[in-house]
Amino acid sequence: MKKKILCLIGIMLVLLNFSGCGSSSKNQADGDKSLVVVDWGGAYSDARNKANYQSFEKKYGVKITVVNPTDYGKLKAMVQSGNVEWDVVNVDSDFSVRGGKQGLLEKLDYNVIKKDDIDKSFVNDYGIGSDTFNVALAYNTNSFSKANHPQTWAEFWDTKKFPGDRSMWKYPLATLESALLADGVKPENLYPLDVDRAFKSLDKIKSNVKIWWATGAQPPQALASGDVTAAAAWNGRITTAKSQGSPEDVEYNESLVCGDSWVVPKGAKHKDLAMKFIAYMSTPEQQAEFSKLIDYAPTNSKALSLLSEDRKKSIGKSDSDKSKKQIVVDINWWADNYNSVDERFQKWLIN
Repeated sequence: MKKKILCLIGIMLVLLNFSGCGSSSKNQADGDKSLVVVDWGGAYSDARNKANYQSFEKKYGVKITVVNPTDYGKLKAMVQSGNVEWDVVNVDSDFSVRGGKQGLLEKLDYNVIKKDDIDKSFVNDYGIGSDTFNVALAYNTNSFSKANHPQTWAEFWDTKKFPGDRSMWKYPLATLESALLADGVKPENLYPLDVDRAFKSLDKIKSNVKIWWATGAQPPQALASGDVTAAAAWNGRITTAKSQGSPEDVEYNESLVCGDSWVVPKGAKHKDLAMKFIAYMSTPEQQAEFSKLIDYAPTNSKALSLLSEDRKKSIGKSDSDKSKKQIVVDINWWADNYNSVDERFQKWLIN
């Protein structure tokens, strides 16, 4: 009798183990059909959803959960705690270098992701460029005309010739570059940045900066309301607002070209699917679809040929003289110097 009871217990344990394995496999399979993607929100996220996310879901039978905005503090906390809820994150391109060095990111699988046609300035072991945007001179069209508005950073700084309050990015990248350009530094001599000179230049405009913005939606709102007459702003947010009837426009001359990149947090639960997602987003077709909906440029050179001349002009990639005067931000310089410069910048803001 005792042997029969032991035998029955053994059988039950085996069945429970099989049941447990079956449940685990099912959960893993279900997990492989979902992906958490983090982006910047607002018009950016709307364009991504329409242009890319929905088509990826259909192609791979995946459900994408979108979280925004991107938050580096949350990403770091997740990785350090070992509880990573995000699979793919859209970040400032300099963070792809910094985050990789800090052990926060997975190396990208370039056997899956094709990088040959992606702008080399935005490709590294931990990130690949998703799009480029311009920190550009934006202005209220009720205050300034198309023929008479700030067309250089020196003119942006000149509040006597172009009166009114200003709005600038609460972020040192591109802000220090604009300060140096305003102070007369030639684009070809920007790097390495003369940080002391940049802060002296910022001192001259600080009292006129009414809004230091942290989200891309703020500059178009401030311009539309007339709270400021000019702003350093992401070009796509301004042109989107303009297309909706807002009294504002953007100047591409001396604009600073920055990049967004796709990264995968260290310990992401769906790393393999994340690589497929990034591969998909890096194709010329998908990058072109995104650029058709918002005025951010592709990093894949072959995507430009898929855009109309009007779209190229809208994203600042036509052959006009001013488009040639755009300045690409050196993300490697920022990756090496960001922490110390940002600490100084944040202290400068509150003093």
